[in-house]
Amino acid sequence: MGASCSSLQRAMQPSSPSLPPAGEPSFGPLPEQPDSELTSASSCDVLTTANQVVKGTWGRFTAEAFYRPLPGASAERLIRHILIHALDLSKWAQKEGEQLEEVELLGEGSYARVLGLQGVAAKIISDRERPWVHAAAVKNSLEADRHGLGPCIFGHGTVEQLKGGHFKGTVIFMERLAPSGEDWSATDMSKFLENMQCLSRLGFHNDVKLPNILRRGGLPVLIDFDLMSQWCVKVAITSSCIEHDFQSLLEPLGEVPTQQFREYYDLFVFSLTLHDGRIYRAVLARLTELWKELEELALKPLQASLDEEKQFDIPFEVLIRVPLQGVSVHLLDLKGNLFVHIAGVGATSLPEACAGLPQLLRSQGVYWPSDGSSVEEN
Repeated sequence: MGASCSSLQRAMQPSSPSLPPAGEPSFGPLPEQPDSELTSASSCDVLTTANQVVKGTWGRFTAEAFYRPLPGASAERLIRHILIHALDLSKWAQKEGEQLEEVELLGEGSYARVLGLQGVAAKIISDRERPWVHAAAVKNSLEADRHGLGPCIFGHGTVEQLKGGHFKGTVIFMERLAPSGEDWSATDMSKFLENMQCLSRLGFHNDVKLPNILRRGGLPVLIDFDLMSQWCVKVAITSSCIEHDFQSLLEPLGEVPTQQFREYYDLFVFSLTLHDGRIYRAVLARLTELWKELEELALKPLQASLDEEKQFDIPFEVLIRVPLQGVSVHLLDLKGNLFVHIAGVGATSLPEACAGLPQLLRSQGVYWPSDGSSVEEN
């Protein structure tokens, strides 16, 4: 059975720290080890009925590791109400006389959905996903939090439905952040790029896009580290991934070029999720700076290492995620990157703004102008 409500409240009652600076988490740094008492107190029955034809326990949450107390006066109620919604047990809970709080669907991706209630978000991953998905989601979320990135993690565990359906999966409880929107200031952009440089010390994010950038204290915060990897780039395709391991290219170069290449790759992918505008132009400017640092050290060696038959495969040809003048742009083609953002339909010549940008390989997925002006000497 789960812990009683009173014991759970005592174990999970947060302290009242002074307010942090804008943009900083209010829960303090992630503890090195989970809190055993808090973990034990966080396990609970999702719903138990005694006044209906079907009696008994409908679902159970088993906490595996909790590091911080959930905010609010009744942490058990918060956990239960999120999971009642997740397991579609609201009708049965209401018949039992439960006054449910409104749970919101915050997002849904390839591997998980995220529900929100009050100041908490819960990422829920079904056991239909492969074990590595569950392990990576937990490990990477904690690693990011440990380095001051992403939402603060409260804890994680397993939910299992016992009546009314069949579901089992991983649940990660984390700090709920605010939407970011697309109206970014220079301060927002600076903070985002700072986060990207910090992230590059850990690995590739592999899924940078606007829905994965939220706000804390008004400033951008990168989220969703499920695909993060030290050496591999990963492209999620339905429930699997296309991967390429860059360790043999990057490790001999040392720490700084490795970090710069990771940042370059993630920003390049991000750029192809954006339309032309303030955010895109700031990202392109940073990509241009990184190209200058990486061209001789990493980009030309990468070009030389690519097999002719595979050099235009994913992930080297990066997929475009919004309507632009192409379907993919090669990682070694900043000229093509700008072209797909600013060229009109049926463009017959290369825009002047593209002329000064570098290009080691001509993208195959770009709708180039008919005059053949897509390749210049760099």
